Amino acid sequence: MGHIHLATLPGTRRWREVVELLDAQAATGDVVAASAHAAERELGRAAQDPVLHAAVRLLAQIPQAARSESFGAKLRDLGIEAPDAPTLGDLTVATAAAIERSQVGRPRTDFDEIVRRAMVGTLSGLIGSDLPGLFGAEPVHVQQAAARLGRGTEFARTSRAFFGRLLSDTLGYWLDRTLSAEIGPTARLASMDHRDAFDHAVEQYCIEATRIIREFSVAWYGKTLHREGTISHRSAAAFTAVAMKKIGAELQRKAVDRA
Repeated sequence: MGHIHLATLPGTRRWREVVELLDAQAATGDVVAASAHAAERELGRAAQDPVLHAAVRLLAQIPQAARSESFGAKLRDLGIEAPDAPTLGDLTVATAAAIERSQVGRPRTDFDEIVRRAMVGTLSGLIGSDLPGLFGAEPVHVQQAAARLGRGTEFARTSRAFFGRLLSDTLGYWLDRTLSAEIGPTARLASMDHRDAFDHAVEQYCIEATRIIREFSVAWYGKTLHREGTISHRSAAAFTAVAMKKIGAELQRKAVDRA
């Protein structure tokens, strides 16, 4: 991947504290909490990323497009170049391409790739889990599953899944730099099984840290659609800013509770 605007983190004082915890064989929960605490400021800056705004807007708008009889045409109106009756593969590939096009005119960053992966993973996971088998699913099933995500309660679930994955993948990006030297019989992580357990702990921490997203997503989604009839780039940017601020506050709270 290319240059990432979050790359300053591993040189910070807080990140050095993470490394010290790793070297001291501290409990996994303490390491994960310290990593999240170290990331707060950089994640706050990421809230202004236009690619992240684009992804959030598409997450909100794809279910609305699925409620139309012309699903493919509505997707293309959003900049997602999908066929008239897209399969799940068609939808995720076209959505990933739409996010890549939103990067035009600016240097591509590793964070953009993290956003794209989080977006595709969220769509695949939520829509795929509602299909009658991935290999037997017809385009109509994909549209129906996507449309069901258009309710306020479902957007809350979708946005939490997305931000949880985004946070987990971002922390994983930074931690990978350090943990690559921490695997071996005499190292902190004795085997890949131990590494998998560590990654799972990161994922669980991020799921807990993003629970707060559900508390305001339902009302925001319904009120915005009622007021504007759509989810604009401006609304998506505003929602993203609030979401990232709330996540940052939750990371601070969790760090204090663990201290």
